[in-house]
Amino acid sequence: MPIFIVDDDAAILSSARFMLEGEGYTVATFESGSKLIAAFSQAKPCCIVIDYVLPDMTGLDAYERVRSSGGTAPVIIITGHPSAAIREKVRQAGLPLVEKAFVEDLLGAIEAIGPLH
Repeated sequence: MPIFIVDDDAAILSSARFMLEGEGYTVATFESGSKLIAAFSQAKPCCIVIDYVLPDMTGLDAYERVRSSGGTAPVIIITGHPSAAIREKVRQAGLPLVEKAFVEDLLGAIEAIGPLH
């Protein structure tokens, strides 16, 4: 099962893919929440990493849509703009938040979920 990564920044998608595939994970990337939702109906990920700021919805909106579609994969929210308001919203949702200067932090959050491959 792949790790889904959702971010509108191609450089973030590329670096996250490179890092995670180098650790043995299978990765699928998406540029928007709507592309994540469309892909989710076709394949089920073992984990979803979602940017908080997307072009078509927030990362929390995408998370809620995945959950309402029956998705149970763990979700990690990433952001380059960790304001107090964003931190609080993500905390209230019960999700981990990782800042985008994140290579080691993201790998640690994924490994904390447990064995995924």
